[in-house]
Amino acid sequence: MSLGAKQAENLIVLANGLINYFENHKYLVIFIGNEFGKTDFVGNLFRRFAAIKGSNGSQLDPRIKGEGYPYFPKSKSDAFSNPNLDIYLKKHGVGTIYLCGVYTEGCIRATAISAKKKGYQVSLLVDAVLSNRKFKHDWALRYLSKHGVQSVSSEYLLARP
Repeated sequence: MSLGAKQAENLIVLANGLINYFENHKYLVIFIGNEFGKTDFVGNLFRRFAAIKGSNGSQLDPRIKGEGYPYFPKSKSDAFSNPNLDIYLKKHGVGTIYLCGVYTEGCIRATAISAKKKGYQVSLLVDAVLSNRKFKHDWALRYLSKHGVQSVSSEYLLARP
């Protein structure tokens, strides 16, 4: 599911900077990935057969510094649809989640709302989330704000000591 090469490249650079920041501050870095079943014909058609489990499209982009971090696959928009994510976060005493990634109106929105319902503080790194359409991105930002999700810029976060 295309976002545009320039947008994707910018997000990758920003994500790697955030990973370095979180590493330096001893915060957990976790990756969530879509892995859709081969038999989900309607969903796969809608997604243009992107991110089918075992395909290249379900792999983390090799330009992202992701090796060695916990990875939680999902087959629905909400990352918490994988119950192991919540178990892992609680085991490590996580109270605040910073989100970055793709499809503000889809996976990011669903995960943020689910995290809020589970009692986490959620901060959306507003310049580190993308959509393929500006109007969908803007709608999701308004929706999340109304539901108590804080928006912060990665620039603000990275400037903190």
